[in-house]
Amino acid sequence: MTTYAHKKIVETIAGIDRAPDDPAAFKEWIRAGKHLAFLQSNAASDETVVSASGPYTFVYSIAVPLEALVSDNLEDLLNWSADPFTSIASYVSGGGRDTMWIERKKDHRGSRALDAGVDLIFCRTFEGWSGPDRTYFEVNQEYTHLSGIHWRPERSAYCRFDDNGDLVDIVSVALREKRDSVSLVTFTWPELEEYLSIAGYALVRMFDFTLLHYGNFGGWGDGTEDVVWISGKFLYRQKVAGNAAYTRGIQIILPRDAKTISGHISARWSGAPTREYAAFIAQDWRHNQVREISTDPAATTNYFEANENDLAFELSPVFFRPEVLSKYKTDREKYTVADREIQCRTAWTLRAYDVNDAGQVFAYIVYLRSLPYAEQLHWKSYNEAPKAPISERAFVNDFKGEFVSFIHPRAEMLSIIRSWRDKDFGWWTLRDEELLDRANPPISSSKDEWADAIMDISKLVVEGFVVKSLRAALDTLANTYSANDGSIALLEKIAAAKNPVEGPLKLEGLRTVQFIRSKVKGHAGGSEGKTIAQDALAKHGTYADHFKYLCTLVVDDLRRIEAAFGAQS
Repeated sequence: MTTYAHKKIVETIAGIDRAPDDPAAFKEWIRAGKHLAFLQSNAASDETVVSASGPYTFVYSIAVPLEALVSDNLEDLLNWSADPFTSIASYVSGGGRDTMWIERKKDHRGSRALDAGVDLIFCRTFEGWSGPDRTYFEVNQEYTHLSGIHWRPERSAYCRFDDNGDLVDIVSVALREKRDSVSLVTFTWPELEEYLSIAGYALVRMFDFTLLHYGNFGGWGDGTEDVVWISGKFLYRQKVAGNAAYTRGIQIILPRDAKTISGHISARWSGAPTREYAAFIAQDWRHNQVREISTDPAATTNYFEANENDLAFELSPVFFRPEVLSKYKTDREKYTVADREIQCRTAWTLRAYDVNDAGQVFAYIVYLRSLPYAEQLHWKSYNEAPKAPISERAFVNDFKGEFVSFIHPRAEMLSIIRSWRDKDFGWWTLRDEELLDRANPPISSSKDEWADAIMDISKLVVEGFVVKSLRAALDTLANTYSANDGSIALLEKIAAAKNPVEGPLKLEGLRTVQFIRSKVKGHAGGSEGKTIAQDALAKHGTYADHFKYLCTLVVDDLRRIEAAFGAQS
């Protein structure tokens, strides 16, 4: 998979490389007018061709110091000789020397300026390998490190996450699948321009369009070769011989606005404000009113500077409908929703959010400020006036600076599970580390959110039990079991065998988790599942309270299981 822009460039090159059947059109085509126009157009686009190879097209680009270009005769650049397959170093021996040494090629491109250049890509072939990836492209490691990109084979691109946590292709690669197809490497221009600007480079594109009918070509003859200047940064040599022509030249692409780019980078690194901020209906504690407060740092203050102004505190809470979290809970690959923190991959983190007694999500102005503007607008769309104060947990943690003495039974459940993971008991294993950040309490009135939370408990706790080990434990106790017994039934028999005085044991929490998972999540549209959900609301009022109750039962079950195995969390 490559980007739409990258695919369109492949199609464009394939199109301009298609020789016309009409004789008059063919005579016009060999003069490479469409090829040269393509290079001019692409130099102004945001998907920059660095390397391209088609039936008649060859383009290869390197980064060249501006000082070297200024000091060299530009027509000397027309003597270029370079391609992405050229090795940059080799072991050498002989020449009267007793030892081997490394010879690094510094004078192989045909001009002093080009010899001072830096390869951005390297095309390599794994000799002897017959697989489809025998030939591949590497990107200059300095560039990959500076731009923070990594190769993702499923995207056929070097990628990174953007400010919204979405994967974006920075260097896209299309490899030629057959002889008459196109091989292409493109760089996104903003990142390439940043590199060129800071390093003091220009992008120099070397190109060759040799256009002819190979079967009817009789040689170049003694005709003249013209040097054509399209501009001071775009020139080529061209020779036309009957029904054949070659166009071989140089195109220099400078940062479009180096001063602006450098200024942008300096501002970004210095933390200068270059962004937008949303305003929220918030609880202004300082002035004892509910009003709109901007997340702009200039609109709020902290306790240490409050005596110098009359601004609202940056720890003013903002309240939201619980559905604000649905976006994050349904995309678990991109977002991690922890107890009091939401993370979007490497892009952003929202700290210290919580839920109050009225079921409202709340967060503080100071932390909403750190979100990208588009993300702030998402939260703003769910913003509402407070219906209840912030949670007791948030007040104790965030304002008194103390640890709470009360915890949600989910937290206690996770504490036991983490202990089991660390002690590496043979009868239970953590199937997926990411499950520890799931099974978040439902806070909305969504049945799906509630069912997903319970399914997460099932995946985390129940699926972690190792049936083979549980059967071995019963074998040791000389207890019988059925081949159809699942992990919960086996655990109940182990617990009963270890403590026969109490008689049969039922792990109510784990059984309820599995029952709801199978009936509600497994058959979301079934009448039985709807009845179970309605009963949960009838008995507990909200899905959140039912989930809390269920976690309490699970914690009790886990303690019984620990006692049966003589384990202590």
